[in-house]
Amino acid sequence: MAQEIKNTFLKSKMNKDLDDRILPNGEYRDALNISVGRSEDNDVGALENVIGNAIITETNLGAGLTIVGIQADLPNDTTYVFLTDYTDPDPLNPTNAPAGSQHYIYAYNTANGNYRRLVQGEFLNFSTTNRIIGVNLIESLLFWTDNRNQPRKINVNLAVAFIPGGLATLTGDYYTSEHQISVAKYSPYQPIDLYNRADLQVKSGATQTYFEIDGNREQELKKYIGATVICTETSPPTQGSNHVRVVTIKNLPGPVTRITVSPVMLAAPSQNEFVSLISSTMTNKNDDTSWPGDPDFLEDKFARFSYRFKFDDNEYSLMAPFTQIAYIPKQRGYFINGDEDAAYQSTVVAFMENLVQNIGLVIPLPTSANKLVGDYKINEMEILFRESDGVAVKVLDSISVGEISGSSGIDSYYNYEYQSRKPYRTLPEAQTVRVYDKVPVRAFAQETSGNRIIYGNFTDQYTPPANLNYNCRIDPKSDTGLYNNFIEYPNHSVKRNRNYQIGFVLADKFGRQSPVILSSVDKGATSPGGSFFSGSTIYSPYDSTDISTDVLAWSGDAIKVLVNEPITSEINYTAGTPGLYALKAQYSPNTGEGFAAAFWLGTQITNSSYTFRANTAFTNNQNIPRVGDYMRGAYEDFVKVTNVSGPTGPNQYTVTSNGRVSDIYLTPKNLGATVPDLKFVYSINDLGWYSYKIVVKQTEQDYYNVYLPGILNGYPGQSGKAATTAPVADAEPGGIDEGVFPNEINLTAHTVLFNDNINKIPRDLAEVGPDQKQYRSSVVLYGRVTNFMKLDGFEILPNNQQYFPRLDSEGKSAVSHMSTAIAQARDFNMSFGSLSASDPLKYTGGSDGNKVFYEISSNPLIARITTTEKSIGQPNIDTPDPNADPVVAPSPPYNMVPYLAIYETAPVESLLDIYWETSAAGLIVDLNAEVASTNSGVTGFSGLTWEFDEDTAAPGQPVTSWFTPVDNQGQTITAGVTAQLTSQSNINGEVQMFTLVTAPAGPEFGNFQIRYTGDGIVFDADSAVNDVYSFDITLINNNTPEPTTNIITLTGVPGGFGSLRNIAPSFAALLNKEISPDTETLISAAEWATANPNNGSILLNEGQTGLRYSFEPSDLVNNVPPSNWYMEPSTGVLTQPIGVNALGTYKITVIVADASLVGGGDGSAYQSLATKQQDLTFTFLPDGVNNSVLKESGTWNTCKVDPAPNNNNGQLTPTGYLDSTAMMYYITEDFQVVNYNGNEFYNNGIEPPNTFNTGNSGNTYYHRIGTESHKSGTITLSYNLKFPPPNVSGSGQYNNIQTPIVSYYYRYVGESQWRELPRSIEKNRVGKVGYYNAYFPSGNEIASPIMDEPRFAAYDQSYALAYTREMKNNTTETIWAQTIRAYDYNDFDTALNTDGIEYAILVQDFYTFFDASAFPTPVVWVVADDFNYPKCIPWLGVNAVIKNGSQINTSQDNSVYELFKFYKSDGNNNSTDYKKIETPSLSNTIWGRNAYGDYNDSFYTDNVSYIPYLPASSETQFINVRLERELPGVFGTGVPFTLTPWTTPGNYQPPNVPVRAINLQWVLGIDPVTGVKLTNTNATIGAKTFQTSQRFDPVPNTGDEDIIYNTGGALRIRRKLTP
Repeated sequence: MAQEIKNTFLKSKMNKDLDDRILPNGEYRDALNISVGRSEDNDVGALENVIGNAIITETNLGAGLTIVGIQADLPNDTTYVFLTDYTDPDPLNPTNAPAGSQHYIYAYNTANGNYRRLVQGEFLNFSTTNRIIGVNLIESLLFWTDNRNQPRKINVNLAVAFIPGGLATLTGDYYTSEHQISVAKYSPYQPIDLYNRADLQVKSGATQTYFEIDGNREQELKKYIGATVICTETSPPTQGSNHVRVVTIKNLPGPVTRITVSPVMLAAPSQNEFVSLISSTMTNKNDDTSWPGDPDFLEDKFARFSYRFKFDDNEYSLMAPFTQIAYIPKQRGYFINGDEDAAYQSTVVAFMENLVQNIGLVIPLPTSANKLVGDYKINEMEILFRESDGVAVKVLDSISVGEISGSSGIDSYYNYEYQSRKPYRTLPEAQTVRVYDKVPVRAFAQETSGNRIIYGNFTDQYTPPANLNYNCRIDPKSDTGLYNNFIEYPNHSVKRNRNYQIGFVLADKFGRQSPVILSSVDKGATSPGGSFFSGSTIYSPYDSTDISTDVLAWSGDAIKVLVNEPITSEINYTAGTPGLYALKAQYSPNTGEGFAAAFWLGTQITNSSYTFRANTAFTNNQNIPRVGDYMRGAYEDFVKVTNVSGPTGPNQYTVTSNGRVSDIYLTPKNLGATVPDLKFVYSINDLGWYSYKIVVKQTEQDYYNVYLPGILNGYPGQSGKAATTAPVADAEPGGIDEGVFPNEINLTAHTVLFNDNINKIPRDLAEVGPDQKQYRSSVVLYGRVTNFMKLDGFEILPNNQQYFPRLDSEGKSAVSHMSTAIAQARDFNMSFGSLSASDPLKYTGGSDGNKVFYEISSNPLIARITTTEKSIGQPNIDTPDPNADPVVAPSPPYNMVPYLAIYETAPVESLLDIYWETSAAGLIVDLNAEVASTNSGVTGFSGLTWEFDEDTAAPGQPVTSWFTPVDNQGQTITAGVTAQLTSQSNINGEVQMFTLVTAPAGPEFGNFQIRYTGDGIVFDADSAVNDVYSFDITLINNNTPEPTTNIITLTGVPGGFGSLRNIAPSFAALLNKEISPDTETLISAAEWATANPNNGSILLNEGQTGLRYSFEPSDLVNNVPPSNWYMEPSTGVLTQPIGVNALGTYKITVIVADASLVGGGDGSAYQSLATKQQDLTFTFLPDGVNNSVLKESGTWNTCKVDPAPNNNNGQLTPTGYLDSTAMMYYITEDFQVVNYNGNEFYNNGIEPPNTFNTGNSGNTYYHRIGTESHKSGTITLSYNLKFPPPNVSGSGQYNNIQTPIVSYYYRYVGESQWRELPRSIEKNRVGKVGYYNAYFPSGNEIASPIMDEPRFAAYDQSYALAYTREMKNNTTETIWAQTIRAYDYNDFDTALNTDGIEYAILVQDFYTFFDASAFPTPVVWVVADDFNYPKCIPWLGVNAVIKNGSQINTSQDNSVYELFKFYKSDGNNNSTDYKKIETPSLSNTIWGRNAYGDYNDSFYTDNVSYIPYLPASSETQFINVRLERELPGVFGTGVPFTLTPWTTPGNYQPPNVPVRAINLQWVLGIDPVTGVKLTNTNATIGAKTFQTSQRFDPVPNTGDEDIIYNTGGALRIRRKLTP
């Protein structure tokens, strides 16, 4: 059975590197159009086909196009492609695509290869910088988003390119503008109008009785019969309060239309002046028998109306703002005969029902009615209805767009007659509370779930202006014709004694709304006419006198909003501010706004053109329309300029547009010669703020009017009379028997409560006693109407008048009353019998007391009211005028009789903190144009620049330039302006840090400057937000006939005007360092103190506030610092772990940042700034061995590489045949062995040396290395052996020696006992070998690797055990051997190692097998050297240090050390593998400090900059390294020197192992992070490095080409090569 191979591809990894035979399971060699299953089912890891790509050739959609998005519709064989040739130069702050750029959406049919263009145009605004990755198709709707524009969609079934003039739009394509393709649909912003208005231009010949206009327009204007006539251009003007009405409208030949009015206008209008006709659409139809509506439906309702649109994809727009309540009270709100008596008798006002039955709803359309489909894709409109006290929104009617178009034609209003019909359906709650479409402004991700679109990573709202500059005032409605509310809502009024907060809500064209924006003005301002305008919050007080309001002419109060400055917004993608929808064009060199149009009778507007003359007197206002600009439209919001001709004649221009421009471009006649008639043109920003509406917060809600049967000022008269003399014969019993009423006129009042009034002024029934009969009431009352007795001829009759609950001495605060007690009449001693009658002899306090209270006989409830602050009501006075003629003018008592008096209860405070929308709404562009063109005061400043720097913020320091006031023409006002800094604030509120200075006489006279008054400031972590200052400057222009006051708000902008500018920190440069890796602190606090860092502030004691310290590599490739370096952010102290990091050079960039932000900000001067010091260099040099250790015979720079035999100078030589010799090499602090006395060593942890043949301890020699103990650095102890060939040549001639045993001991200075050096301390983890012989049994606790010392029979245990160290030389060449040990001072126990390390190296049992005199004497010696600063590396008779070009002088400090070159292999993760080293090149060259490659702790990438070599990862951390034997040669000679290679040990005993030359090579691991050599954890190897030396000169065809010398020890040997 064949073996089955199964591979699961769980790794999902394509591997083209490894051979197929060793490809790991889970990986694959090659694949195309597949994916790996990742399910949790049994097919996980299985390969699955995926849809691939294919190149479609022969497509020609346009030159230079790039596909930025694609979506496949597989069921319909269609691919949708998004293309553009536009690349936004700044995608972080995108701009609209310019004219001429190409943008397309195409549909490609994959079945037939046909393309179909769906959409084209610059409005698509694609960019190659914003790829469209979110594309989905739901049925026929294609949705996409690109994180550049708002989310969009098209209907792919409708999106086709029609023939021009066909069924779609006039431009030929179905989609032509942003609002047609946006997911968020157009949102109607205007409420329904409840009035009709016609502004008519008068022909010549008008009189005060009639005027005529061009054309026969009787049919069009007949609805204005009865309309109010306004003409403000005449002198005097005719206004609404003159009550001039239209009587007749009649066509006359000419053709002209004559309009007759009555009464007469105050002045006859002149030719070309305008007369306005305004009429309410709310009417009563009781007299119209043909009217089909329900006359009672609205009678008890306060109804509001709105509308919404339905679009071609069955989507609905938001609801437009609702109207105010459509309400006019019956009798127009007037009391007629008998109504006042009825009111107090019933406690209600019966005629306060709705008079309105029929309402003409004048519904604004976004464009001409006949263009609704083409321009806005609207196919239906719903009329909405809501009762004021209800939540539900109901649908009155659905009107098709065809019906709208047929009715209105080119007009942009639709008139709907509401005839009190009931709604036919109720909108669901989700639609009722839908105040905006939850469509993001921008979104990066888009996906579908079912038929729902889901957006991710989106921006969901704009950043609105922080505030607007406007003031508010409550005044009677204006009847000048400027506003229409006195006609539209004739009985509506702002309630008195209420607080109102007025705000603006801005919205884009798609209904995304801002939160409520309040005024920047807090303190209010007085207009030139003396009227006070408050800020956002305003209080409407009661009148204080009867002259405050002319009641007969008064049509109600309205809130007036005085907008001082245009609404502004910058287009800033990062800040989230969208800018304005319409941006005023400003063309250089104009400094003023708009273009000034001259009054000219020839000014003309047609459906496609506008002809005007520019007023060249205003040279700064000449922003004449240009092609591509937009102008306000007559029937739509904006029309596009398609052509401009002129100037011709006297500055005459004709502007052609794609629609009729608005009449606002006509010029009024009576503007003064010094006043420019400013007109504006615009560019369009589709996502900018488009419209505004005014909202009002008024939490004082429900209240009652208490209709009372009169109020008695004081107490009524009582029955009974006290005796005047004793005895009491003339006393009369009566009410006084229960107590005489006090005389509290003007202090106390009484009134009867019954019917509803009992509930309107309820008694407080909590915490009352069981017998309690009198109760107080906590309801606060405000008097509105008071009763009094009026002499009418000879009769005194009851009457009433307005009561003013205010005292001028108390300001605007209302005077309130409260009922201190409510009880039945009897409980007040005010029953019918207790009160006086008309007999003057039988009452007290006044006659007819029993007639004061209404229905007193029924024992009604009476309220006693305290009126101590201001009295109310009629006193019951019984004092006739003694001087009156009793016949001609009798003066009877003024005794009160019930008559209507009215109290108003205090309102209930609503807990809902919400704003209510008003019907005041419009386009921002119109509001801004009105502000700009009517402002006669200071509108801005020229020459204003801001510079508020942290380092110059000293007292009196200017923060602005000198700036000059300018008017709306851009003209500077150099004199006559006074200014005051009325507000200075930041986000936390008002501050006192600046002052406004007026320039004295001189070149800056008339200019102003803002200066800093503080002591200094620090730019801190919150300064980007907190230290942004805004200013209100109140300016009075005294150059106008009446001084004009304006408040200019200089709004602080983060990162711009008003912002504190940061100054980069400074510090003195830190010094480069050469230090040890064992140094913990690399930069100390003391060094920073010397560097004196400063944050840029002039405040010396705050100079280091907020500083943050950090560092980064100066180079990401070279000299990269270890990752374990740490800089304390608040102090800058830089530290590292001790003794961990590799030797080398590290370069860092030190960063000192301010504002408590590590690393600093993005470079903006209004964020945290940083100052950097580049290339601060730390060279990690190893500690050198203390010089005295390395001295030989008192000299430092000696080196034994080929010494002569001499037992007295540190060379150990056998003295005779089998005469064992030994030598103790030692490094000690302060003793030297004299006279061969070894007691310092023996029996102190070291056994005496073995001299088994002679037993002669005298064969033991002692040699002290250096003059002190080891106290620093890494010491190398090399054991070296030289074994010359025999003197006699010929066959059978040889010399045999027993190689010595070497043992290494140490102790700390001050100790007596020696200890064997364990492998754990040795730098390469090698140590003593435990030999299998009688003298040195195995089982040594200090484990060692093999091949650490020279020996032969290591591989042949059958050979005589006692001779395993025997070495034979029967050649003509010297045998060399070497073993290395190295010890770092810091590797010893730091707790014990305080004064130094002492070493003892015992070399023993060294002898020859022949007479030493017959053969050349072998020699052994030990060299102590500094590993990192080597002066002596014995190498087969030469010093490799000198041959490498190093300059060894008289001390370590003045010597020059050159690195040794090594070559490395590719890395892997195997600690013992031989790895071939490729041909030497720069890429595989590394450098070490010593030729002992197995002992280098780290390597460098070059020999100059000391950059540590770092493997790429732990997968490649093990490498093979090989020493380059070709050295530069002795310094200054220029002659290279090649080191003789070492060899394999070989063996002369059977089996004879050949001797081969080798290049020393090792496998070792390097930490990828620190660059330090790893400890090899292989249990059988043990050493940090493992020798993998390979024969470099293999003999062909001998079978040993690949012989590798594997050993874990430090042995080097050189023997004659085997032929």
